[in-house]
Amino acid sequence: MLTQLADFAILAFRQVKKKKMRVLLTALGIAIGIAAVIGIFSLGEGIRYSATESIRQQTDLTLIEVTPDVRDGVIIPISPSKEEAIRSIPHTEAAGGIYTTSFATKRQTNVGVVGIRRDDFIRIFGSTSLKGDVFAPGSQDLVTGRDIATTLQKYEGVRLGDTAVVTIRRYDTSGLPQDQSSEITIRGIFGERNDQFDNLVLMDRDTVREFRGNPPSYDAVYVRVDSPDNVFSVVEDIRALGLTAKGPFEQIDAVNRLMDTVVLFLSLFAAISLVIGALMIINTMIISVMERTREIGISMAIGANRINIITLIMLECLYIGIAGGILGIVLGIVFSTCINTIGKAYLVSAMGDVFAGFSRMDLTLITPGILLLGFGIAVALSLLAGIYPALKAAHMNPVDAIRNG
Repeated sequence: MLTQLADFAILAFRQVKKKKMRVLLTALGIAIGIAAVIGIFSLGEGIRYSATESIRQQTDLTLIEVTPDVRDGVIIPISPSKEEAIRSIPHTEAAGGIYTTSFATKRQTNVGVVGIRRDDFIRIFGSTSLKGDVFAPGSQDLVTGRDIATTLQKYEGVRLGDTAVVTIRRYDTSGLPQDQSSEITIRGIFGERNDQFDNLVLMDRDTVREFRGNPPSYDAVYVRVDSPDNVFSVVEDIRALGLTAKGPFEQIDAVNRLMDTVVLFLSLFAAISLVIGALMIINTMIISVMERTREIGISMAIGANRINIITLIMLECLYIGIAGGILGIVLGIVFSTCINTIGKAYLVSAMGDVFAGFSRMDLTLITPGILLLGFGIAVALSLLAGIYPALKAAHMNPVDAIRNG
C-alpha cells in the first residue's frame, strides 16, 4: 500500500512538474489569500500583545477584587467559607476578606476606608513601596494611598505619623447610624500605584468591622495571583463560586474581544482571496483532467480503479497547496514587514501624539501558530478544491475516454 502511494506521489509530482508556469500561477493565487490571512492575524496579534504589555506595565495585573454577585434577583454574599474557598483556588498566592466604610475629616474631606487584616495586607500588597509602617492589629492606625495622603497634607495639615480627629459613622445593634469622633494615626503611605488605592486608606479589619456593626459577610475579597499568566484561570474559578471578579485583567479581556472582532471583520476580505484561489485550483485541475482524458481512460482500462484516479488527482492538488502555502508564508512575512515599517510610520505621522507610542513597538507579531495556520489553510483549501475534478476524472467511462481523448 505504501509502495503504491509512493508511486502515485511520484507520478503526481511529474504531472505538476510538466506544467510549472500553470502550477506556479495557481499556487500564487492561493498564496495571496494566505499572505492576507498572515498579515491580518499578525496585525491583530501585534496590537493585542502591545496593548497587553502596556496594561501589565501600568497596572497591578495580579490583584483581583472579588465582590458579591446577583443571580435571579438574589445577592450571593461572601461568607468566611467563601473566603476559604477562594484561598484554596490553585495559583492563589494570598486572599483576604475586607469591610468598607468611610469617614470625614475636620474640613469635611471624605475618605474611603478598607478594613483588612494586617497579615493579609502584607501578603497581598507587600511593604516594598510603603513609606512608614503597617497598621497594628486592633488599632485605629491606617495606611493611606499616595493621592489621599497629598490631599490630607494639603487641606488638613496631616502628615505621616500625625494623629487627626475624624468623624466615623458607626451602626448600633439595631442598624441605626451614629456619628462618632475618633482619632486616627497615619502609619504608612503607599507609593504611587495608578489605581483605586491611590485614593483609599486601609486599616485593621476588626476595627472597621466594629464601625460597621459586625456585618455577617464581607464586602469583598482581595486576591493576589502568583503570575499574570494565571489570572484568567483564577477568575474562572472565582466565577464558578457564584461571585464576581474585577481588576485590571478586564482591560485585557476588552482588548481581546475588540481585536477578535477586528480580525474577524478583516478576515472576510482575506476569505474572498482564498475563494478566488480555490476557484483557480478547480479550473486548473479540470483543464488538466480534460487534457489527460485519453491517458486516464487507458489507465482505467488496464486496471486502475476510481480510488487510484482520485488519489492521483488529490496528490497533485496537495503539491499545489504545499507550494501555495510556502509562497503564502513568504508573502505574508513580507506583507507584515511592510505593515510594520510603512504602516507604523504613516500612523505616527498622520495621528501624531495619539499613536506616538507605536514608534517604540511593532505593529505586527508573527508567531509559529499563525504561519502553521496559513500553511494548513492552503493545503486544506487545495484538497477541498480538488474533490470535484478528482470525482469527475474517476467517473469517466474508459471506452468513451479513450475514444474522445
